[in-house]
Amino acid sequence: MKLILLFILTLSVQQLSAQIFTEVLDTPFEGAKFSAMAFADIDGDNDPDVLITGENNSDDVFAKLYTNDGGVFTEIMDTPFMGSGAGAIAFADIDGDNDPDVLITGDNESGGAFAKLYINDDGNFTEELNTPIRGGEGGTIDFFDIDGDNDLDLLTTGEGPWTNLYTNDGGQFTEVIDHPFDDIYFGSTAIADIDGNGDPDILISGLKSGQDIISKLYTNEGGIFTEVTGTPFDAVGLFCSVAFSDVDGDGDPDLLITGESEDAFISKLYTNESGNFTEVEGTPFGGLTYSSVVFSDIDGDNDPDLLISGLDIDTTFSVKLYKNEGGNFTEIMNTPFEAIAIGAIAFADVDGDNDPDVLITGLNSSEEGISKLYTNESVVSVEEESEDLSFDFMLFPNPTPSDRINITYTSNKSGSLIVDIYDIYGRLVKQQKERVITGEQTFSVDIGLLSKGNYTIQLDDGKRKSTRNLVVQ
Repeated sequence: MKLILLFILTLSVQQLSAQIFTEVLDTPFEGAKFSAMAFADIDGDNDPDVLITGENNSDDVFAKLYTNDGGVFTEIMDTPFMGSGAGAIAFADIDGDNDPDVLITGDNESGGAFAKLYINDDGNFTEELNTPIRGGEGGTIDFFDIDGDNDLDLLTTGEGPWTNLYTNDGGQFTEVIDHPFDDIYFGSTAIADIDGNGDPDILISGLKSGQDIISKLYTNEGGIFTEVTGTPFDAVGLFCSVAFSDVDGDGDPDLLITGESEDAFISKLYTNESGNFTEVEGTPFGGLTYSSVVFSDIDGDNDPDLLISGLDIDTTFSVKLYKNEGGNFTEIMNTPFEAIAIGAIAFADVDGDNDPDVLITGLNSSEEGISKLYTNESVVSVEEESEDLSFDFMLFPNPTPSDRINITYTSNKSGSLIVDIYDIYGRLVKQQKERVITGEQTFSVDIGLLSKGNYTIQLDDGKRKSTRNLVVQ
């Protein structure tokens, strides 16, 4: 992420960035429709590798893993993964050995629904047999710690419809029988701590049995979920997409919902104030269905930008990039991205230059599956003098084998401090809010769920931001 470059030293000038995305030619990726994909560093070399599933242009389902060496990808042959169509993928360290394991769901080559969990040992995957996990076409996967025991629990949805919740105890999953979630399929889910209590909450959108559609929010209190009534969210159905991100920098995760509502295609943004959401009027986003949405800070200004793909009301395929300035979005024109629908998009710094690159998979306007990689380069210019934007803090122990990291910080006022931890893909993996007083203080951050590797810790006091690199051993 560019924030590493922008704030690691004291700045005396304001820096402005322009983004140039360039398609990477001659990649080995299989073109995919009805696709899913995910990045993870499976072999511990600090380069994000990628797994892609879907249907190829011969309508055969596949699952292909590509390792990354400095931006050069190579397909790994003879993996144990089952090919999946219209499915889902998620990496997570479910057994605590610091290797990202993977769950794949969907329909196999015979049209049979499946969910398969593969355990990773230094880049070698083995199927975990006899799990209770349910999978199928049109599903979603979310790993998150619902009960604070530092094991990643699991929420899955899929054709049926059904929504299943599983708790994890050292890699052993147990289904939670009593939960309040509606059963959905061909939908979308998103996880975020929307009310600041430290427990991850859930938004679920999608198609129920029959033609009913929903967008429902559930708050979490120590693993007990409760539906929030009276939310302003539009219900959306088949092939919708939702995502949380703090678009206005107030420390509360805001929400974007795209998809087909009861009477229109929508792309609606809702800002969050301590758990209370309000629709933002006048956004430039066009309504889409068969959509994918993802936030990433493409230009290093610490505002999450937005990439949206899908099909509009005129059945036009699109991929559109919107730059965010303090919560105000502007479309970036003349991007090189090939338009898709019914696909997947993901950001990751594949070439190690601290810019989030993007991989786009899905069905193009010629009804062919594509998988295209675009690298991101920023052109930085100096415009004017600015005040000192950085401040100093100490991080110890670093490198650390511990489950906690200590931070010593000197504040010039009483108030609040936000601690953000980003992985090498630019994803926010941990956030903590601290009350601070004037003067020097030391506090600790729980990093027990972080896999081994390199991270960036950013401190934000509301006016200034500063970062340090962290190595988890």
